[in-house]
Amino acid sequence: MVGRHIGIEALAGLVSSGSAGATDLARCDASTSERLRFIEERLAQRQPYATWWWRTWTSAYGAGTVVQSVRAGLEDESDAKRADLTVGAVKALIGTTRLLIDRPSARLGPEPMQAVEPTDESSCRERLAIGEDLLRKNAKQSGSRWDWKRHAGNVGLNVAGAAIVAYGFDDATRGWRSAGYGIAVGEAMIFSYPWKADDDLAEYEQRFEGASPPLTSSLGIAPWRGGARLVFTF
Repeated sequence: MVGRHIGIEALAGLVSSGSAGATDLARCDASTSERLRFIEERLAQRQPYATWWWRTWTSAYGAGTVVQSVRAGLEDESDAKRADLTVGAVKALIGTTRLLIDRPSARLGPEPMQAVEPTDESSCRERLAIGEDLLRKNAKQSGSRWDWKRHAGNVGLNVAGAAIVAYGFDDATRGWRSAGYGIAVGEAMIFSYPWKADDDLAEYEQRFEGASPPLTSSLGIAPWRGGARLVFTF
């Protein structure tokens, strides 16, 4: 009987906590609470991938820094190979440092805004302001996948490393091969960056602020006079 009594109390506690969570935004205006729910849900949805992306790439570049450094220190047969390993260690260190400094804000999820308890409309709006800032920051970072400077930096760093090995140590094959690998890895990291936040912001603005949906275009093939033609829509 004692065990059953404890079990009933635990179940009642879960029900009570669930009800409390459901009424967290009860003191907010209807429009404010609707905005808050949208933002919190989207931030929570994006958090797992952003966290996984950041941890995976930081670990990979960090491991590359250590492994390449050790291999360079042990290499005593080829100056070109030692130089190539050293260049690889430096590139991996730069990648690690950048990831540690420029962390994706999406990995925080809705936690920063949830630090403000929605006790009245004023605090609800404060919580909303933090959420909107997060949504915009995530969207800006998401758009960095298409920033030409980021891609140019990746290519430039690897080309510079290749030039050191190719022309400083007379091993062009090794140098440019390493550059190819480095560019491919760097581009994979850039393009895999958490990318859905800009869509979330566009949907939020369209739904709650009356913004026009973003212009989209497509290219397809349609039948025409017994043949086919290209159709461009926008």
